[in-house]
Amino acid sequence: MNKLLWSLSLGAALVGAAGGAALAQSRDKTVVIANYGGAWAETLNRICVQPFTKETGITVTQAATEDSLAQIRAQQTTRNILWDIAPTERSGLPVSQKNGWLEPIDWSVVDPENKLPPIARKTHAIGSVAYSTTIGVRTDKLPEGKTFTGWKDFWDVKQFPGPRTLRNSPAENLEFALIADGVKPSEVYDVLRSPEGVDRAFKKLDEIKPAITVWWTSGQQPVQLLASGEVFYATAFNGRIQQLQKDKLPVELIWNGGSLDVSYYSIVKGANNAAAAMQFMKYCWNEPQRLAEIARAMPYSSFNPDIYKILSAEEARQLPTSPENMEVQFALNAEFWAENLPRIQKRWETWRLQ
Repeated sequence: MNKLLWSLSLGAALVGAAGGAALAQSRDKTVVIANYGGAWAETLNRICVQPFTKETGITVTQAATEDSLAQIRAQQTTRNILWDIAPTERSGLPVSQKNGWLEPIDWSVVDPENKLPPIARKTHAIGSVAYSTTIGVRTDKLPEGKTFTGWKDFWDVKQFPGPRTLRNSPAENLEFALIADGVKPSEVYDVLRSPEGVDRAFKKLDEIKPAITVWWTSGQQPVQLLASGEVFYATAFNGRIQQLQKDKLPVELIWNGGSLDVSYYSIVKGANNAAAAMQFMKYCWNEPQRLAEIARAMPYSSFNPDIYKILSAEEARQLPTSPENMEVQFALNAEFWAENLPRIQKRWETWRLQ
């Protein structure tokens, strides 16, 4: 991407004003989206990028990134803006907003019918799709006659013995601990906002710690552990568990008490083509038919409720944002973690080593 911009700049210098006009016109016909690659980028390319270019004449390029927030910061610092659209998941959104690194979304363009709920309709971001951190359970390892229902059972090593795995992060685990301790999912952040609430969560984590055989750090780890039978119970992303089910492994997904997370996308401050970027946002992430296609390709779903007029009841049951699944989960609070993670992370690392 840097080589491309360098060559464009050189061409503009050689041809003068006429070249500058040509460069501006070229940028008007191009949108650059930063992405993490893999199956998601391939799905986006097939369902959104290629059809959008065919219909509008606007070229869409996906640029690889491993750390979107760091690169947004670097582009804003150097004023060398390479992206139009960037992922701003978790702390990326509140940090970028606070620093003024994003353009406000023109919702009259992106969501003119006001279909999206507040969780997907942020001042500086659209919620493209949602995914959940849920519990995967090896059903062939359950004690006879026992039904596993959620976090209380995850913590109950007497009734449900066996090895477990959790992610190596305080985010979500503190929430799960509080739910296991009797807090309603909708109230976990009310409790966590006080020092006593954090203490309560860590105290509850003390109970389960001996049963955690692996603290996972990549999304594939917990499903590999479930597949091999090395653990009986695991936190994992819903799509990963559902892939195990497609592979006919005896694994159940528990939505109850799950953490609903959102893949946000924002327009970078100073973007070369913000207007076309907003067109693409609506086209890809707020058109029910395309969103239904994305959901069928990957088990991650949008917030436009009209997709459930297209999907079957069975398809809907597999998605994080279906009404029945939304009802039993909590929405991960990125603002809370952006503000509190540095402090709690230090305590987490000390606790893990004890």
